[in-house]
Formats: sequence, structure tokens, C-alpha cells
Amino acid sequence: MKWTEIWTRILPQRIIVYGDFIDPFCYIGFHNARRAAQAGKVPLQWRGFELNPETPLTGSFLQTATNSDLRPGMWASVQGFAKKSGLILAEPSRVPNTRVAHLWVRTVQNPDVKNSLIERIYQAYLSDKKEIGEAEVLLEIAREFGLPEEPLQQLAAKQDASPLEACRQEAVAYRFPGMPGFVYQGKTYFGALSENAWTNIIKEKPHA
Repeated sequence: MKWTEIWTRILPQRIIVYGDFIDPFCYIGFHNARRAAQAGKVPLQWRGFELNPETPLTGSFLQTATNSDLRPGMWASVQGFAKKSGLILAEPSRVPNTRVAHLWVRTVQNPDVKNSLIERIYQAYLSDKKEIGEAEVLLEIAREFGLPEEPLQQLAAKQDASPLEACRQEAVAYRFPGMPGFVYQGKTYFGALSENAWTNIIKEKPHA
């Protein structure tokens, strides 16, 4: 039995989520999965990692491939797709380094707070156009949530990305065709699935 199969049997009732804060489809996918999971009383487990670990700590200007859905002129369709899920997106001009944001989320133990924090970080970047790679932006969010600032400051000082590598390796092992990636009841899913799609997935009987 593969270790990925063992993992899903240990946590069969959770939706495991793989994604990064820089991707609008990861935002939409997480948002919809979270809403359906709340309604179906199914926990989410966030396994976020950096899609571009080589991004400078100071971030970089956004560059997209010529066939990307995010290339100049294509954001209107992305925004229209997001609106179907009730999300208002703003076209970004820069890509932040999300390492500290991911490490910070891992320190939050309360699942409800953690999921709300994940959504807020997505919103800060993809709706509010804030540089979520900057410590002050994350500290501002910490104050919104009443979270202690010291752990965040320590993570920002260390910049240790090694804890995120396990999440990356898991995602690679699942061979998702794209991001976001999900695992539920031993099955893998990917992409910005709708809330209704997730509701139907949750209602399905577990496979043997």
C-alpha cells in the first residue's frame, strides 16, 4: 500500500487541500470547498506550499506564460468566474513570496480560525492587492484576528521553508493535473470546483 493511501485512510473524513495564496483558482477552490465542508460538517486540512519557491523574498513583478489564463487581457474572465462564487478579485501586478504566510498558518491550531485566516490571506492579496510577503501586512492581519504577533515575527526572521517541502512532495505524489488539489475519501480532485460540486462529492458514499 502506498503511503498516500495510508494517509487518506488515517484521515478519511477530511478534505485535504493543497494550494498557494498566489493563485486565484486556489482561492476560489478553497472558498467553495470550505463552504460545502461547513454545511456538510466535514473538516478541512490545509497542506499549503509555495508554487514558486524561487520567488525572491521581496516578491517580483507578475509574469505569465503566453498560454496562461492570467495573461494580460484574460483577467476579466477570471474575475467573472470568481463572481459566481461571490468573490471579487483585483488584477495583481506583483507576485509575493508566500513562505512566511504558509508557515504562519501552520502554527494556528483552531481549525475554524485557521480556515478563516487562510481566506483572509487570499483576500488580502487577490482582492485587496496587498503584498502578503511583507511582515507588516501579515502582522496587520494577525491584529484583525487577535493572534499573537511573536510567532509571526519569529517565522519571518528564520524564513525556514523546509516544513513546506513535505506538502509539496505529497502534492507531487498525488499527480494532480493542476492546482488546487484535494483529497477526500481516498479520491483526488483538482481545480476550482463549485460549492455545489463539493456538496455532491460530500454526499457520495465512501468507496471501498
